[in-house]
Amino acid sequence: MRIHVGQLIVLRRPLDSRAEAASLFIKRIAGITGSFVTVHGDNKDASTDSRQWGDVPREEIIGRVIGRYHKGKRV
Repeated sequence: MRIHVGQLIVLRRPLDSRAEAASLFIKRIAGITGSFVTVHGDNKDASTDSRQWGDVPREEIIGRVIGRYHKGKRV
């Protein structure tokens, strides 16, 4: 799978994480170094990401985000 900095990806939670019980995360790639990626959440003050986990192995990436569903306002 091709990935690039700025892309949204779906990844498994790193094994040594102390994060919430959820097993999947959607994060933005902030950097790529060899077989590892640095990921950041969109809310830096409240995100669990590479700032806590460190770099994540590429094999933890399950897929990339290709769209976003937005429910419209009620009328």
